[in-house]
Amino acid sequence: MTKKLMRSLVPVAALTLAVGMFTGCSSGGGDTASTTAASGDSGSTTTEAASSDSTSGTVKDTLIIATANETPSVTTNEHNAVAGDYLNKMTHNGLFKTDENMEVVPDLVESYENTSDTEWIFHLKQGVLFHNGEEMTADDVKASLELCKESPEVSQYGTSTGTIEVVDDYTVKITTDGPQSGLLSDLCHHGNYILPADLIESGHDFNSEPIGTGPYKLVAWNRGESLEFEAFEDYFDGAPPIKHITWRIIPEGSSRTMALEAGEVDLIIEVETADASRIEGTDGLTLYSEPGTSHNFMMINNEVAPFNNIDFRKALASAIDKEAIVQVALNGDGTPVDAMVPDCFPGTTAEGAPTYDPEQAKAYLEASGLDPAQCGFTLICSDDTKLRAGQVIQSSLKENLGIDIQLESMDLATYLDVTATGDYQAAIGGYTSSNLLAYAMGVYHSSSINASNKTRTNLPEIDALIENIQATLDPEENEAAVTEFTKAINENCPQVPLYMKNNTRAYKSDLQGFNVNAGGTTYYEQFSWGN
Repeated sequence: MTKKLMRSLVPVAALTLAVGMFTGCSSGGGDTASTTAASGDSGSTTTEAASSDSTSGTVKDTLIIATANETPSVTTNEHNAVAGDYLNKMTHNGLFKTDENMEVVPDLVESYENTSDTEWIFHLKQGVLFHNGEEMTADDVKASLELCKESPEVSQYGTSTGTIEVVDDYTVKITTDGPQSGLLSDLCHHGNYILPADLIESGHDFNSEPIGTGPYKLVAWNRGESLEFEAFEDYFDGAPPIKHITWRIIPEGSSRTMALEAGEVDLIIEVETADASRIEGTDGLTLYSEPGTSHNFMMINNEVAPFNNIDFRKALASAIDKEAIVQVALNGDGTPVDAMVPDCFPGTTAEGAPTYDPEQAKAYLEASGLDPAQCGFTLICSDDTKLRAGQVIQSSLKENLGIDIQLESMDLATYLDVTATGDYQAAIGGYTSSNLLAYAMGVYHSSSINASNKTRTNLPEIDALIENIQATLDPEENEAAVTEFTKAINENCPQVPLYMKNNTRAYKSDLQGFNVNAGGTTYYEQFSWGN
């Protein structure tokens, strides 16, 4: 069993370009159900089949996964939710992907050359098939990358791709608008996953029938209950050993644990932290917990009062006991943070960020000129962990500042919608990224307002600092640019950082090939069952 609760994440490469520039050739929804009909009790049928496999001695070919949150969409371009990204990685591929060490490596690309600061030539793998039997070509790549640019939820991952040209059936040329240090990392994002060009042009409903090149095909979406996948036997990297995967939606944490203990599920994505010790001590179960890049925070709408007052924002950040949040909400499965960005990337610093200090919080509130009795607000929490964190925040603000807040529970899809459009005051959220630039662009750049910039931060000086990181190719200079940006965003305090959360999973010990990288990515096609 593996369990590490100490934060010890080795910093990933400072720049994605370090992979691309110097290796030459070779790194928050829809609402329609699947058109494939499926009965509501399909999960129990699958479980019975899995049990009969184990008793008959045949190789088990079914995996049942328990998750807390239902994806808002199974498209690649209409969401930026982690819950959706998990599934997109099963059904689709990008030109690049991140490996177990968070390095950016080719996926659908066979080889590539970076011929200048702005020109990239990508040679595609040949013979790659979509789920509908069509062969992937450069036309599909061009159409898919351009779709990303046009899609508000993921458009920040399309800004780096500049002009996209088809050279021949298996060659694509990208000419960027100035140097783009995050290009290869952006090409790993699900917003840039490759779809059939003819289906994009025809207006195909990818939320009803996603068509990709991935190792699995979605065969049924039973809204509110489960999503069912089957192996794509013509997958270009070889058919997956496990032929059937079901994701069961189980919002309540202890219910997920009991389902694993009862043999009803094989793997839990979001482990109820209060149950971690019990799972770790159970024969036949394995607990995995390693530091990740998930930065979690109380996001506040900077466009509305009282959050448009910087001293009030700093008062909130200084009044909330983050150590208590980690213990109460996560049972210690994480690390308190003060910096406005993940602390695991080169160049980041907590300098300038408010720290927990109730007396300083009172001083900030006095400087704001606001009456605490008039500063109450509603805090949205979309799962049990966030609700427990919200209760600590509620207590801290009442005790230290005399501010009363209300907690509101909300499902993930609704939470994502209201926070993206700015129709809220405060919410507990998080953002997982593979590098600092991707985080900064998604969370703080003004171009991501109405998408993943949920604090609605709109500061020209912050945009300029982010764009400087984007345009700086030299690794040492880029790290210095990251530090300059981090200090500035810490001083502005657009939200209240809470903790960095471990990637924690629990699974049956005879499941082989288990993998998850620091960004939370798992490649399920590598899984198999032991005899």
